[in-house]
Amino acid sequence: MSSETFNPPVPPAQPAPRKDRTWIIVISIILGIVLACAILPLGGMALLLAFDGGSGAAATVPGSRWQEEVISGRGNDRIVVITVSGAIGAGANDGLFSTGLSHEQLLSQIRTAANDPRVKAVVLRVDSPGGSVVASNELYVELKTLREKNKHLVVSMGSVAASGGYYISMAGERIYANPDTLTGSLGVIVSLLNYDEAFERLGLREYVYKSGDLKDIGSPLRPPQPEEEAIWNALVDEAYQGFVDVIVAGRGMERTEVIRLADGRIYTGRQAKALGLIDELGNLDDAINGARELAGLTDALIVRYRSFNTLRELLQANLERNLQPADPLGLRAIVQPHAPRLEYRFVP
Repeated sequence: MSSETFNPPVPPAQPAPRKDRTWIIVISIILGIVLACAILPLGGMALLLAFDGGSGAAATVPGSRWQEEVISGRGNDRIVVITVSGAIGAGANDGLFSTGLSHEQLLSQIRTAANDPRVKAVVLRVDSPGGSVVASNELYVELKTLREKNKHLVVSMGSVAASGGYYISMAGERIYANPDTLTGSLGVIVSLLNYDEAFERLGLREYVYKSGDLKDIGSPLRPPQPEEEAIWNALVDEAYQGFVDVIVAGRGMERTEVIRLADGRIYTGRQAKALGLIDELGNLDDAINGARELAGLTDALIVRYRSFNTLRELLQANLERNLQPADPLGLRAIVQPHAPRLEYRFVP
């Protein structure tokens, strides 16, 4: 009888796990996390916008909706706080969710308050070094129109309310400033950048063909001529006299006294109070209480307007900013300079 060795059947070899599958899984997880981080905040913002969009807007302006944000108080009568921040005439601050207001938005807020019968007073919070002569005048005129509609206007000066910031304050019935507010800088300035020597060193040259000798007045590629300097000085003086007129009307001061004070220097809030350039020392709350007193209100809802853009508009605005071509050396700003303009602006 022969013996035989029993060999158990060998199971088929299992294929080794493929390494590329592991990488696929890892990459999928990473992509999932990235997409979640990108989509969830947008979804949350969309829900927030949809929720807030259901509340009543105080007014409608192109591309946005004004809504009332309650600061304090109660009742049907309203005191609206409108904030002028940054350079007057500039666009809204950069940034996807910026709260800065453009010149057009400020005008719209003033008109919204002027046309709302529930609004009894406006507190203009000014924190600005000034800006464009034209933009400052447009705000001033709109604020005067608001007062003509029997709305009280009180000004609260922030850290800086100089030059054009002071100009627009002249529409107010009562002006408050912090003791350390920087104000004044009463006057006009126009700045012309000249870089003809820099162009010469870079080997750049511009040829100008013009219909008249003064067509390229203010050119940065050559020194100004005496006749051009006389023209600029006349424009500055004309705008300056308009500034003086506004101060005389707003403060009830003698013109000679205004001209004495309006030499371009800055004043603190304390100094401005002593010189009669403001009425009271105080902060925003003091100005709000002053507005309530002028309007004869016991109870009032203190509100500010805020703008809610649609999610699509926010994303589109951000995309447009990102599409701006890069200019790391600043050459575009040199070869395509902004046109010079008259400014009521505090320039350190």
